[in-house]
Amino acid sequence: MLSKKTIELIYKQYHSPRYLGLDPLVCVRRFSDSASREIVGLFSAALAYGRVETVVRDINGLIDGVMGGAPVAFVRQVSYKEKRRLLTGFKHRFNDGEDIAALLEAVSSVIGRYGSLGSCFSECLARSDCRFRGALTSFTDELKGALNDDKSTRDALRPSFEYLIPSPSRGSACKRMALYLRWMVRKDDGIDLGVWKGVPASILMVPVDTHVAQIAKHYGLTTRNSADWKMAEEITAALRKFDPEDPVRFDFSLCHAGMVSYRS
Repeated sequence: MLSKKTIELIYKQYHSPRYLGLDPLVCVRRFSDSASREIVGLFSAALAYGRVETVVRDINGLIDGVMGGAPVAFVRQVSYKEKRRLLTGFKHRFNDGEDIAALLEAVSSVIGRYGSLGSCFSECLARSDCRFRGALTSFTDELKGALNDDKSTRDALRPSFEYLIPSPSRGSACKRMALYLRWMVRKDDGIDLGVWKGVPASILMVPVDTHVAQIAKHYGLTTRNSADWKMAEEITAALRKFDPEDPVRFDFSLCHAGMVSYRS
């Protein structure tokens, strides 16, 4: 069983910017302003599956090759038709340029309505009585609803788009969305970004995929076999015993400790 002393030692060793080269966060940290960080953070987290080298390459390709290094202007000022044209040929495993154009158009619509993605999530949290699962479900519904409200974007709601922005309503661990929220909510400590000041870190859920599930089982943080929402809840509950106010602060260090171990 993982002890408080052991997990704090892992945190001290691996919760460091020197490990950001193994993380898509390195792409988000190219920007210092909150508006860019929340936009780049969303599509970076959404694409954070597969080999990390490929993930980082494809994210930077979007930022530099498609957006001209100006993600806020691209999202807010470029039409949906032009987004689709400029993203023709983009491919990241299960997702193509149509999915990314739709996501960025949804982001533009949500920002236009709420002022920022963070304000949207805060309202979703309030509607959900400060419950993470309900807030995340509502947040993904807002993004999808922004497309469904316009006949020009309705056809973009394909299975591949659903994969890009999963919802916990179907039992998925929603690893990439949980990862995005960790980046946005936790304080800026050289790793996470602290963009959304009004959301408490205590509500966050650990981002769980098969790799994280393996690490968590190794350390006795879960007894479950499926990397699903229930496993994410179980791991988060175990970590909450070490830090009730910020249970996911251990996520980056545990994940990267495992990555280093498995690569060696």
